[in-house]
Amino acid sequence: MILVFSLSIQAQQTNLTKNFGIGSQGATPAFGGVSLRYNGLAPVYLQTVGRFILDDENADHMLGAGVSYAIFEHSGKWNQARLYFTLEGGWRYHKTMDTEKVIVETTTLAAGLAFGGELVFSLGGIPLGLNISIGQGIGRDITSTQSMGIAGVYVGAGIHAYF
Repeated sequence: MILVFSLSIQAQQTNLTKNFGIGSQGATPAFGGVSLRYNGLAPVYLQTVGRFILDDENADHMLGAGVSYAIFEHSGKWNQARLYFTLEGGWRYHKTMDTEKVIVETTTLAAGLAFGGELVFSLGGIPLGLNISIGQGIGRDITSTQSMGIAGVYVGAGIHAYF
């Protein structure tokens, strides 16, 4: 009976080493959207994030990319874990209407370095990855009237289904 139970558990085990992932990724305060990941170059991982909200008065577009290098990876029977450093960059265009009915267009260019981790496990036979990272970012906000530098700590998190 133990042999039958052991074989049935092994038959349900999912391969967690998939090359592509799709999901949602975000970082405070304004970057985030649909995310695509490529894991085929392990321990180097590639990721893109984007969103495009089309509205006449409140447009909000974002496109970002990152390259990660795993400094630690562990593959267990039921999950995979990795710790990584990542270099990320992003572009955001945001158009809003202020209280005086004046349209304000802001373009943000930013880049940052972060340290993070990801845990990949099987949920219903689908490899699912949860990640979180914290880092330091710098950038520039450009409007029609001013240009100012920005810097700060950001926290990012995401969820991806791998196939």
